[in-house]
Amino acid sequence: MKTIKNLLVIAVLMMSSSSVFAQEGEDSDVKKAADNATNPLAFVTKFQIQPNYAFKDGGGDQLILISRIMQPSKSIGLPFIKSKDPSKIYSIYRLEIPVASQTLPNSNLDATGLTDFIFIDVIAFKTKFGLLGVGPSLSIPTASSPMLGTGKWSAGLAGTFITKLAGLRVGILAQQFNSFAGDSERADQNYMMFQPFVTKIFKKGYFMNLSPIMKFDWEQNAYNIPLGINVGKAFAKNLSLFIGTEYVVSGPNKGDFVLRLNINTMFSSI
Repeated sequence: MKTIKNLLVIAVLMMSSSSVFAQEGEDSDVKKAADNATNPLAFVTKFQIQPNYAFKDGGGDQLILISRIMQPSKSIGLPFIKSKDPSKIYSIYRLEIPVASQTLPNSNLDATGLTDFIFIDVIAFKTKFGLLGVGPSLSIPTASSPMLGTGKWSAGLAGTFITKLAGLRVGILAQQFNSFAGDSERADQNYMMFQPFVTKIFKKGYFMNLSPIMKFDWEQNAYNIPLGINVGKAFAKNLSLFIGTEYVVSGPNKGDFVLRLNINTMFSSI
């Protein structure tokens, strides 16, 4: 509970004291910052820290601290293949580094340490319908404990589509992984991470979105379906945060309740 209180105190202080972090510019500036913060294909460099605290159904808890780096490039897939028109075709490189600590009663799954890294290289295309992105995805078995990772190298495709509809940004992000190497004694991996999202941006940089991350484990026929909502704010041009809640309504983690805080710093990319 102490961890939760600390997260909530940080979030309240940051959202109520924007002058501590940055001077708010014009409303259009902070709305643009909110737009960049909530757009996974925005051409801005992002560094995010996101702690997720889960109350496990049946007792126990889990804290996952995710560090996420997103770097756009005026290239096509690989840095040395330059795009002829970066305003319409460019790449987004994304690296996700999670650290987890979990305590689960009556089990041997208690552990603390690194989990598996995830890297995505998406080529983004601007079309008249919206933004379309597709590219390779890779899960790297970096977990420091068998309880925190798959023990497998897994690869596949990532795809996303983003458009605007009735004043909302709507879209999907899907990542499919299939194992191809790793510990032969660990289970094969064949799963999809599927994230639909709907975002509404308000005046002064405030925003609200729905962005549950669903997991479809084709190997185990297990489908994790959460529902939740996030509320956040952008400050000036370089900082945003949101706080959110989530409840798992179906799947192996059914009944889990999650609190999350996302701190997102942004930098213009040349």
